Amino acid sequence: MKYTMSRRVFTFGLFASTSSLISAGAALADDGAEAYVKKLGVEVIRLANGGKRGDKALQDRFSSLLARYINIPNVANFALALNKGDLPAGDKAMFYELVANYAAALFVWYVDDFKGQELKVTGSDEQGKFITVDTAIAGGGIGSEKLRWRVIKQGDGYRVSDLNIKGVWLTIAMKKLFADTLKSSNGDFKALYAKLREAETW
Repeated sequence: MKYTMSRRVFTFGLFASTSSLISAGAALADDGAEAYVKKLGVEVIRLANGGKRGDKALQDRFSSLLARYINIPNVANFALALNKGDLPAGDKAMFYELVANYAAALFVWYVDDFKGQELKVTGSDEQGKFITVDTAIAGGGIGSEKLRWRVIKQGDGYRVSDLNIKGVWLTIAMKKLFADTLKSSNGDFKALYAKLREAETW
């Protein structure tokens, strides 16, 4: 049986972002972070414009894209929370690849929302080590989808550490899935691997 993550997770008010968007005229927190997100956005829109929901090949392409821009190990480890230390050392590379594939399933499931002509940066804000970049996809057939990207400096560049879509942070959604699955399987990571492999929808 294929695992389907209920889209009701996006209705959880506890995780909804209540911060209002910073106006486009506000001072920029970090030009480099905004440019990094815009570069990723161009590729997201390009893939979305040429794809459709349920396309496995598209999911593979999104997985490869996210692996280049997102710090997948950090995201996966955060989502594992207290179970992080129980992850078998020999499974780490495989697990991180599965997490990238799972995140890619979100983009494929909502592929029509990511279609458009341009990713516009509407504001950014620096909070500690994180830079939150607010964006909107312009020129889409459905509407202007708003996305929030949490970016961190890494070496001489940047990496995305989280994404907020539909009012929920990706890491929070994964944290719940990981915790529930490991609890029901008595800590058996094979059950979690199976769910991540089968995840095709949100």
